Amino acid sequence: MPFEEAIEYYQTMHDWPECDVAEYVKLDRFFLLTHILGRIDAIHPWLYDRCREVERNPDGYLDLWAREHYKSTVITFCGVIQEILKNPEMTVGIFSFNKPTARKFLRQIKYELETNRYLKQLFPDILWDDPKKEASRWSEDSGIVVKRQGNPKEATVEGHGLVDGQPTGAHFLLRVYDDVVTVDSVTSPEMITKTTEAWSLSDNLGARGENGLARMQMVGTRYHFGDSYHTIIEMGAVKPRIYPATDNGLRDGKPVFLPDNVWADKKLKQTTSTLAAQMLQNPAAGSAAIFQREWLRFMDIRPATLNVYILCDPASSKKKGSDRTAMPVIGVDAAGNYWLLDGYHHRMGLSERWRNLKALRKVWMAMPGVQMVKVGYERYGSTSDLEHFELEMQRDKDAFQIHELAWPKEGPGSKTDRVQRLEPYFRAGRFFIPAVTLRDGQPVETKNQAAMRSQGQAFRILTPTHRKDEEGRLYSLNKNLLDEYLTFPYCVHDDLIDAISRIFDIEANPPIIVDQSVLEPETYADGS
Repeated sequence: MPFEEAIEYYQTMHDWPECDVAEYVKLDRFFLLTHILGRIDAIHPWLYDRCREVERNPDGYLDLWAREHYKSTVITFCGVIQEILKNPEMTVGIFSFNKPTARKFLRQIKYELETNRYLKQLFPDILWDDPKKEASRWSEDSGIVVKRQGNPKEATVEGHGLVDGQPTGAHFLLRVYDDVVTVDSVTSPEMITKTTEAWSLSDNLGARGENGLARMQMVGTRYHFGDSYHTIIEMGAVKPRIYPATDNGLRDGKPVFLPDNVWADKKLKQTTSTLAAQMLQNPAAGSAAIFQREWLRFMDIRPATLNVYILCDPASSKKKGSDRTAMPVIGVDAAGNYWLLDGYHHRMGLSERWRNLKALRKVWMAMPGVQMVKVGYERYGSTSDLEHFELEMQRDKDAFQIHELAWPKEGPGSKTDRVQRLEPYFRAGRFFIPAVTLRDGQPVETKNQAAMRSQGQAFRILTPTHRKDEEGRLYSLNKNLLDEYLTFPYCVHDDLIDAISRIFDIEANPPIIVDQSVLEPETYADGS
């Protein structure tokens, strides 16, 4: 029923028997919120649509709505009350970043069930007349219990902190996560990881329902591009339902719920980054990314002659925010351009780092047209790694030099400054990435590549590198680089683009070309 018709229909309910109104309350969340819980401030067509959407698909979603757009009101407050009225045997655990925030949501529900006399009148078999005296448990600390047949150890509704105060041994039929990510949870990569791990751990607090799965609902607002919500979405653990404050998700869009003057005031008083994260639900939109999409250059063949540099940035617990080993292979042509040729980018132990490093060197040492292969390894925390590599070389009787990479020559250096050294090369179109040419969703050989193959130069065919990570999942080196490139310095991971920037620390030189014709043809994948 459209919004206007629904509002008119609600007026007829004044003549309905209370038993019919009670049944309708279980079905219509918007009616419950606006007419029974008294939230006339929520009478708005946009909120009407959100209530209908949440009713259709309540579980398994991460609802990221702009701040002040009633997501907690619709889902955590009204939604939990509706769940109880539908099933008084329901047990709900509300989880927030910390315990006080979770208890704030519990307090609102508790107060409503204490003071809403009409709601008690509609559901006398579920709600206590005087819960403070009659209920077995009725407090913010221990939770609240309505009239129910069973006697589980869990209260009807409890509030718990996710990072601090997470319960043990409890199993809730419904877990509601609200304000899991806050300004305090994005203060450092370690804090983000701690929040994400706590959320993952809380999965064991769910009780299996009729379909064998535990029910879960999640509500939040973005604070940082790499926050826990980003990771949870990337894991595929939830289905994101994202609603920015404007119709196009941009600063200049028309507000979907807030009055025009309120939106104008927010744009005036909030910084670009705050507005992008909190109101537009797109933290990257408020970031001044260093690199531009239009600077990217893709190629399907490479020059015949290259010098090759294998650069390794090993993941280390001593390095904040780094959890993947980046091992890109960069080619330098006679014109001084850079080419992404090969590499790895996933978590790996010391022995695997050695195997991959050795394998890459072997492949590119044997590659036609490669004049030299040079290996660089980040100096920070690498002493024990290099000692291990020396022992392996002695065992294999195949010693080669590994250059220790450090920039600047003295002092800690800034990663942002380090990566910014790539900016002139990307801007000038002097950094090339393997092109992807698809037909019907499948990669196909281009005309340039076919020509190289017919000329006996198949080694010049350039294709994207795909590897398997530590869990056996296939990943694209291209995609990992582009994810970092487009959002640096606000990206979740930046170790691959940082490792590539180490090309400046290894004293890379172009190859010596005697016959200039071997550089031809220098064309793009589209033939231009």
